[in-house]
Amino acid sequence: MDRQPVLLQTYGAANAPKAVIGQAIDYVDGAHEIAHVHHRAQLVYALSGSVRVITPSGLWALTPGSALLIGSRIEHELQMVGRVAMRTLYINPEALGGVLDECRVITVGQLLNAAISAMFETELDDEQGSKDTLLVPLILRLLQQSDAHPQVGRLPLPANPRLRSICTALIQQPANNDTLERWSERVHASARTLARLFRQETGMTFGQWREELRLADALSRLTLGQSVSDVARELGYADVRTFTVMFKRAFGCTAQQFKAQVVSRSAEASVV
Repeated sequence: MDRQPVLLQTYGAANAPKAVIGQAIDYVDGAHEIAHVHHRAQLVYALSGSVRVITPSGLWALTPGSALLIGSRIEHELQMVGRVAMRTLYINPEALGGVLDECRVITVGQLLNAAISAMFETELDDEQGSKDTLLVPLILRLLQQSDAHPQVGRLPLPANPRLRSICTALIQQPANNDTLERWSERVHASARTLARLFRQETGMTFGQWREELRLADALSRLTLGQSVSDVARELGYADVRTFTVMFKRAFGCTAQQFKAQVVSRSAEASVV
């Protein structure tokens, strides 16, 4: 039987006219928001920790300095990696200039970070509606002008149920090194059929898809401060050198350099 998404209404009648509604939630490591949809677009932004966002068509691993703008009525689930300080915004699609029917990675600069953080400052909760009159127009303008990347950071997910079961298992255990032949025995389909479907539905080979998954997971783990050697071992790499080569090829910097960038962004956010 097909699973029906849970429709969540995260704002009441009093907030319905607002263009932007903010919600601050702190999560423990491993917390999970089950698949659901919103009437509004949602900006998922973490001040600390990492968030995996999974939709029917893709997976994103968010790190500090980036957010995901999820279109209205797009089913999604959230998985927390580490302790996550979530600052999310629910946005009336009309305020963004129309219905958004996709997900976009948004680069969060210092000004946008400060504006989002200020949405949760109680000092601005006054009768003049300072947040709605001052912050909301600024946030909307920054979102509209920000670098939006519909495909950057997205790992495509297949619709085929057998492939989806393999991908779901690997998301839970990315270090799994089982061959496609081993997986074919479990899902009762030939390895040739699975290989063809992987290319057809994701544009990648099975090996390429698993490598991309591991690199996305590496970003999350490095964001939490794990050592490069621990990340390489926990993701199933033969040695640190192999992991380092793959990471630099994918992101243009070493894993250690990426960690230094995360520390710098976190320090900037804490100052704000």
